[in-house]
Amino acid sequence: MNRFITRIAGSPLSLLTAVAITLAAPLAHAERPVLKYESQVTLKASPQKAWDAIKTFDKIHEWHPATEGTKLLVGENGKPLAVREFQVKGGASVISELLAYDEKKKWYRYRIIKTSLPLANYVAEMWVKPAAGGGSVVHWKGQFQRPEENAKPDQDDAATEKLVQGVFKAGLDNLAVITSR
Repeated sequence: MNRFITRIAGSPLSLLTAVAITLAAPLAHAERPVLKYESQVTLKASPQKAWDAIKTFDKIHEWHPATEGTKLLVGENGKPLAVREFQVKGGASVISELLAYDEKKKWYRYRIIKTSLPLANYVAEMWVKPAAGGGSVVHWKGQFQRPEENAKPDQDDAATEKLVQGVFKAGLDNLAVITSR
């Protein structure tokens, strides 16, 4: 690099050129953006019934139709640092950790520690609130990144967002079904 700068030192644009080269290097290796998605479903069920459906960390398979075989690996349901593992129908696996839990507020936050899904740095929260006029609203909000710096065509930001949107939609749609029983 010094030899290159020395060669252009005689140029009137030498300082500008050196600055441009220095600034362009990080741009060629831009960091993955943090992506965000939020969704909700309004249910006829009471807030307590909706909360009871989603609150047990190792029972995601009971309300999310794409999951099966959930087991608690570490800790206890409702206690931060609990770790669960489940399979996604079709072959993927997910290990996630409960970060925070508030029974009174009907809210929890969790993160995915390890997954074979094309997804990275996923942190999400779910909560239940009363709906205007009765019933409840279940909220699901997450932030995440595509899996790699230099994404494959089927693992770019748009594909990662589509994956998370599909996961949220399937789970929330099924909550409407199971809480209406």
